Amino acid sequence: MTRLLFLLAVLLVVSPRTPAHAFPPDPVIVAMAQHLVQEHYMFGGAGHYHVEFDSSYLFSQPRETLWVVVGGFVSDQSNFNSFTAAVFLDCPKFEEVKCWSLEKLSINGEIVLDRKRI
Repeated sequence: MTRLLFLLAVLLVVSPRTPAHAFPPDPVIVAMAQHLVQEHYMFGGAGHYHVEFDSSYLFSQPRETLWVVVGGFVSDQSNFNSFTAAVFLDCPKFEEVKCWSLEKLSINGEIVLDRKRI
């Protein structure tokens, strides 16, 4: 019996654990940030119809569910733009767009969105 308990204890220690709250992989975070930037840029007053993204990078993670993504994009006017976006994960279903929010956004060094929530 003690041998069985010992084996069970060893298995519990060395077996991989699933985290209680799984975090999204980096490409998902970048994709969601790009999606939210595009949505804001296209429908947030600028009225552009087409946006193509250049490389974007996950720059930092100031808090557990807050990420900063930095990148660039070209609008339908063929203008190159840079952006810095702070995106927040509101719920654990990180694959769903509705769980993400754009908290802060800077385009070409100008702050265009600041929700003050964070």
